[in-house]
Amino acid sequence: MRPLTAALIVLTAALPAQAQTPSNPAAAVTRLFSGPVQPAWLAPSFLAALPTDGLQAALDGLTAQLGAFVRAETRGDLLVAVFERGELNVLAALDDQGRFTGLRFTPLVATATGAGSPREVLTRIFGGPFDASLFAPSFLAAVPEAQLRALLDDVTAQFGALKDVQIGAQIAALIFERGQLNVTQFSLDDQGRVTGLVIAPPPPVFTSLDEARAAFAALPGQVSLLLQEVGAPAPAVALNVTRPLAVGSTFKLAILAELQGQVSAGRGQWTDEVTLSDADRSLPSGTLQDAPMGSRYTLRDLAARMISQSDNTATDLLLGVVGRAGVEARFGQRPLPSTREAFALKNPANAALLAEYRAAVLNVPARRAVLDRARVAPLPAAADFAGGGTLARDVEWFATPATLCRLMNDVAALKETQLNPGVADPARFRSVSFKGGSEPGVLNLTTQVTTLTGRTYCVSATWNAPGPLQEDAFVGLYGATLDLLR
Repeated sequence: MRPLTAALIVLTAALPAQAQTPSNPAAAVTRLFSGPVQPAWLAPSFLAALPTDGLQAALDGLTAQLGAFVRAETRGDLLVAVFERGELNVLAALDDQGRFTGLRFTPLVATATGAGSPREVLTRIFGGPFDASLFAPSFLAAVPEAQLRALLDDVTAQFGALKDVQIGAQIAALIFERGQLNVTQFSLDDQGRVTGLVIAPPPPVFTSLDEARAAFAALPGQVSLLLQEVGAPAPAVALNVTRPLAVGSTFKLAILAELQGQVSAGRGQWTDEVTLSDADRSLPSGTLQDAPMGSRYTLRDLAARMISQSDNTATDLLLGVVGRAGVEARFGQRPLPSTREAFALKNPANAALLAEYRAAVLNVPARRAVLDRARVAPLPAAADFAGGGTLARDVEWFATPATLCRLMNDVAALKETQLNPGVADPARFRSVSFKGGSEPGVLNLTTQVTTLTGRTYCVSATWNAPGPLQEDAFVGLYGATLDLLR
């Protein structure tokens, strides 16, 4: 129900192998964020791959996550988009009319050098005595000084002295005497103080699919993994694939598949518009829950938000458009709750309603009646989800990995599934289509990729457990599995 935070947004339209040097890429990116996006700013080939409303939805997702766009600037060979709360590396290609033919935003650690540079700051943090002045007040408010000291002491005790800091475009590698840690997110304020810092172990490396399967099987709780080449008679990897598990927002693939089916059958058009009402508002992830009442959105815009941003309000709007019958038939769960209904049932204030829902476990009409009441019941507060505890994990969307791979294959050609590649590195594949889902105790990642050699695979992995999950570890295993595909 919330997007996977470890998979930072990557917006991509295919970059040509021989892209023309942009005449003024910084100006083109600046204009792009001046909005709304105009078709004249995009080459026909770009528009064919990603219409303006899909691009606008993706850009809105960037600013929702990182704050307002500030400027675009060149740093050596890199073009960097600077936002209020972070920076992104921009890979852009323009035609001779200054129109985008390719565009990709990826996470950026930093590239400056010298005093006050990220390399110098990281060296002082992990290689020198503790210095609270290196951190912005906002950072110290979130991570108190005593806690920060203890964390850094633990790093030194485990890994030894810092030997080197290697800065890359997307990560920085901290090389210690006894190992390595990666800085996956790092940001400084205008005074050179740390405002954001996330470190993680390097991702694992597998030499075989058997190693990958064993690593997933070793996780606590319930885990499933399916790796299937599209069209192959049997899966390459199958771990606990027959039992449906909770998959969070990945169920939204079924809504997209039903929407595509109805449009293909002439029962609507992607350009049809839907009006937002107060009754439609769900909870984040996404941004539409904060949009003004009466705002209108095309079906394609809502689809882009539902998949790339996992926008729950967009999801419920589309579910209302296509109807539940077709979605339930595709997904295999009856009745299927909307995100708002699920949130309401998870609200501790609606405990009696949840009890009725649970009591009607084998009675579909009775459960539908409970969902009708949940649709207008109070939503929980954000504080109810604090601490990482699970809330009514039986109020969920349950599927096998085979169901998710089938749904992904149905919609993988739609650009809405290619706006956010999730864990996969788009440079390693011809195409990447992704949807993930997570909430406390629930995590799913489903990706269909076509390799550079032309083979198409689906990898779907799910993890359910009673308490908080080590998402970074799961993502690392998943990424290492994708790296085996050729």
